[in-house]
Amino acid sequence: MASPWRAAILVCCAACASGTPQSAPAPAAEPAPYRPTVDPLKGEPVRELVFRYPTSGGGIARYALTRRDSVNATMPTGDVQIQVLGRTAYVTVTWVAADSGARLTAQVDSVVGDSGLLAFSASLDSARGARWNGFRRPAGQLRELDGGPRSLVGDQVRDQLALLFPALPAAGARPGMTWIDSTSGPARVSAFEATENARIDSRAESQVTSAGALPLVVVRTRNATGQGTQFGQPMALRATGSDSLTYQLAPDGRVLSVEGTRITDLVVDLPSIGQSVPAHERSSLRMSLLR
Repeated sequence: MASPWRAAILVCCAACASGTPQSAPAPAAEPAPYRPTVDPLKGEPVRELVFRYPTSGGGIARYALTRRDSVNATMPTGDVQIQVLGRTAYVTVTWVAADSGARLTAQVDSVVGDSGLLAFSASLDSARGARWNGFRRPAGQLRELDGGPRSLVGDQVRDQLALLFPALPAAGARPGMTWIDSTSGPARVSAFEATENARIDSRAESQVTSAGALPLVVVRTRNATGQGTQFGQPMALRATGSDSLTYQLAPDGRVLSVEGTRITDLVVDLPSIGQSVPAHERSSLRMSLLR
């Protein structure tokens, strides 16, 4: 039987998972950029750009969800264990929209690990075929994401899907706007299913891209707690962290890409021996619309 602290470090290193952060003050609201109300050449009113999710229709989209994790855990002996894991999950998302929001189904078609990670092939295989149903609110935020089967990598893909659709203002996002939102729900933190709370600070850039997409800069400040038994040892988890993400949002509400980093500081408490194992996780995230 593994000693309690060795069990805890195996939990941290085997998971390379999500986490949660310290609360940061909301960014100061920036003044909306000046826009003329009349086209100086045509003398006609200028149509204001508004980016929002569709309220009708449906479709199918395929995304590549890439995640690379690096976990540093400090043993009670002072030794530092380092674990690195990277993979890309290919996911098909089907959606049907209405005024009340959109019903979505997401399925993992395949998962490809980084080269040299054959030891984790079984963990990657466990996520293939995972399927979830969810509901995207009219202004974003993917909720009620239920399904399975459950697995470490599968839960990580589920949590990455939850980041795919940013929260927007009720009337839609306009260039130069800032807004604040919050969310609470289940999340995979290391090997634990935890309850996570997040504050979400969002800012739309003042200019759209040459392709007409609106860049959104989002900072999610998180905290989470969880309990469980691993390797026969009761454990409790405390975590804080932050996600810094940049979205490219098309005028028709499609999320074209997401890139950013997730940083998590977590502590696994071992009540049976009165010791704790701290760990620091850094993840790079990328979600890309393939078609």
